[in-house]
Amino acid sequence: MQFAKKISAMTLAGLIGLATPVAVMAQDQQTAPTAADVTGDEIDAFVVAYERVTEIEQEFAAQIAEAADQREQDELRQQALTEQTEAVDETPGIDVDRYVEIITIAQADPDLNDMILEKINQ
Repeated sequence: MQFAKKISAMTLAGLIGLATPVAVMAQDQQTAPTAADVTGDEIDAFVVAYERVTEIEQEFAAQIAEAADQREQDELRQQALTEQTEAVDETPGIDVDRYVEIITIAQADPDLNDMILEKINQ
């Protein structure tokens, strides 16, 4: 299974939405990063953050599904996104911008994708 498919639309869209303005500005100032720019320590930090983001998503999934109306679902999604963002920021060695950058690179680079999947599955 590809790593890109493991990231839920809610998680990815929310975190990318937070980091996109910064990433666009950074790309304007320099060339786009590649898998060679991702260190082993960053992969380790990414995996820790990813696992926490996934846990939070799973915690909120049932609540969102059982929500009484769209407004409650939206509030729960926002709460989940806030907790996921905090989880990434609290992970040593990574922040939201770098987390999203690594997701983007991994989606385009099968070798990095495989390295990340291997660490997630350990």
